[in-house]
Amino acid sequence: MDIVDREREIAQLRELAARPPALVVLRGRRRVGKTFLLRVALTGERIVHLQAEEQPRPLQLRAFARECARLLPGAPPLTFADWGDAFRFVEDHATRTGPLVVILDEFQYIARSDPSVTSVIQRLWDRWDAGRIPIMLVLCGSALSFMEGLLAGASPTFGRSVYRPLLLPLTYRDSAAFAPASTSPDRLIERFAMLGGTPQYQSWAGKRPLARVLEEVILPPDAPLHSDPEHLIRQEEGIREPGPYFGALQAIAAGSTSTSAIASRLEVKQQHASQFLSRLETLGYITRVEPLEPGRPARARGYWRIADPYLRFWFRYVLPNRSRLARGRIQEVADEIWSDFSTFVGPVFEECCREWVARYSPLGRSALQVGSWWSRTHDIEIDVVTIEKHGYGLLGACKWTRKPVGEAVLDGLLAARAALGPQASRAKLVVFARSGASPQLERRAGREGILLVRTEDLFR
Repeated sequence: MDIVDREREIAQLRELAARPPALVVLRGRRRVGKTFLLRVALTGERIVHLQAEEQPRPLQLRAFARECARLLPGAPPLTFADWGDAFRFVEDHATRTGPLVVILDEFQYIARSDPSVTSVIQRLWDRWDAGRIPIMLVLCGSALSFMEGLLAGASPTFGRSVYRPLLLPLTYRDSAAFAPASTSPDRLIERFAMLGGTPQYQSWAGKRPLARVLEEVILPPDAPLHSDPEHLIRQEEGIREPGPYFGALQAIAAGSTSTSAIASRLEVKQQHASQFLSRLETLGYITRVEPLEPGRPARARGYWRIADPYLRFWFRYVLPNRSRLARGRIQEVADEIWSDFSTFVGPVFEECCREWVARYSPLGRSALQVGSWWSRTHDIEIDVVTIEKHGYGLLGACKWTRKPVGEAVLDGLLAARAALGPQASRAKLVVFARSGASPQLERRAGREGILLVRTEDLFR
């Protein structure tokens, strides 16, 4: 499989492998493609790659010894008493025979079974670095808070890594590489809304039409995507009882997006709900969205949003219907999803429009921030907003409708610009429309300098 949108990481890893010593800390959520990236970027026979499991230290050392034994074909089996012994073998072998890459994948499991391992690495790494021992050591993990801790001041490994990539999900445009070449732009947005940018999810979906993705890859109880979010959350560090976290995510997916509303749904005190939400935010499952205003955050008007589109989809449509799905009522649930799906896709389309402005369009070139804005009473909402040095640079409305949009959308944008006052007086107005604009709006947009953007423009 061709790798998508990881060229910069591949180049950096290969460059470091060519001039060791180097210590790399690679982080990223599960399924985001960390192991695949390492396998593509670092090739050859001079690699020791341990895929750690959640098991006792003796079993981990035994597995590492088996991987190291591949460097010595025909030699007696290796055994290591501890991680210091294991790393000294690596040091000796690299000193005698040349550059070596050592990858400790899902490193959090190794550290959990032996908390002293980071101190051992620090002590030996300092010696490797000073002595120019030709070893590239990669610590890779999906426990984000733990891996971030390796980079913090209190960690023995602080300040020693030369490369610290955080592997993120793919954008809507890069995710499109997994879809059939003939897929329409509208369908690409819908596919992204359903699957998100996690490479493994896109890979599992393959080249199937979207209806088949839903009915074969997501909804059946034995399908690869049916239970994956549940497994991911259960495996997260610091989550002993996942029930409240599932409840919080399901509440957000159902539209309860304030801390107080989530606490009410969970029937817990707001303080307890805040603790669950804070943990989910630290783990990257949810994000706090606030209206974008020059110079000051509007925290009181913020709300919680599930960060990953597939998790939003799963908690909205799959988890609440698992009993019916277990009884084989796949088509019934699928029909209900399709009847609501356009409503679900709308906010994802808005996110894609914001990303287009921020990442791909000249419109965002001078933007300091890209987001959205709404008034305290929500009577005025602006889907796409940019902040520039002088104030608001762009105001955009997004419409995921099957009919061309009319002049009322532009009138709403003009009213919003007036409501924002002088700081928005020079803001460019943009209408993002799935099905384009009516003839009347097109004529008026031409006269008044309004930019009209269709779905296909987001992929150009």
